[in-house]
Amino acid sequence: MAIKIPTISGSLVGQHRKILSALIGAEPLARALATLSAADRQTLDEVTTLTYVPIATAEALFEAVAREVGRDVPSLHEQVSRTSLEQNLKTIWRLLLRFTSDEALIARTPVLFTKAFPQGQMRPRMVAPHRAEIRIIEWPDMPEYAVRGTHVAVETVLRLAGRSSVKITTDRTSDGVVYAATWLS
Repeated sequence: MAIKIPTISGSLVGQHRKILSALIGAEPLARALATLSAADRQTLDEVTTLTYVPIATAEALFEAVAREVGRDVPSLHEQVSRTSLEQNLKTIWRLLLRFTSDEALIARTPVLFTKAFPQGQMRPRMVAPHRAEIRIIEWPDMPEYAVRGTHVAVETVLRLAGRSSVKITTDRTSDGVVYAATWLS
């Protein structure tokens, strides 16, 4: 059986690259990109909204940028992921999110996941008022980059939907990851 390389949406990687450029500047980004392997640079240069990028390449981009600007990778990735989702939901969707029930909001989280990742499946469920369990299944070795990005996405959507005091814990399972989310209305 062939090993499938975990990938992420080229659209999302392209948006992250634009945000990185705005955040740190075009020259520092160019210097960071120059440190990547030729294959990773080519992949990033050829990215389109219809392609998928190996997660290892997306991680390499964030590692190179973090080195260039003296930041740690997790906080940089979280900042860029949060900004990306906020930009995507800045239109009428942000207002509509505030009028969406907790149950409907949690039930729709797989839409964001499947737009970002072609592997794994998201299975959300409400377990109590203001408390949800969101499982990623069929992705036992989900890379930390994807775990962190999904965590940020769930937290950001809940916050943009007007939920306060959002807290999310993450636990790996033999088949994927479980996110336990709590919030106040």
